[in-house]
Amino acid sequence: MLKSYKAKTSTKWRPSRYMPAEIEQYFRTEPGVVLGDILQRTSGVYETTTSMTPKFREDIREIAEQVSDDELLRISELPEVPVSLEHLRHVGPQTRILVGYRLDVTPAESPRLRHRLALPPDSRMTVHLDEVVPPGLPGTSWGNMRFSWE
Repeated sequence: MLKSYKAKTSTKWRPSRYMPAEIEQYFRTEPGVVLGDILQRTSGVYETTTSMTPKFREDIREIAEQVSDDELLRISELPEVPVSLEHLRHVGPQTRILVGYRLDVTPAESPRLRHRLALPPDSRMTVHLDEVVPPGLPGTSWGNMRFSWE
């Protein structure tokens, strides 16, 4: 998941019940990185990398083993994953962006993961796990979980 962000400044904020105060403050100020800084670092190539949290990598590994997916297993072992920024060619270089990733899990892919998340065994439900690792806050991440039905 990659989302461009137009900064909204706010001097008043309160911590959320769902997000640690330091991460919420980060997202309420000017989150992400400036696209132009990435392009300068990559010599104009619209691509970057992001690290995945150990927990997220473990979830990917579990699903890869469950469905015997060698490609997914290989991804779970990478310290960083590449992220294409090609879809941002039309935006200005001063645009701030957040880089994250998503794992979509169907009931057949990981019963253990669904059990750990206390989800009902609905064969039509897909779980979408999103995660963003803020570049300014090493060792932290923010995640979101949502569902969709066929």
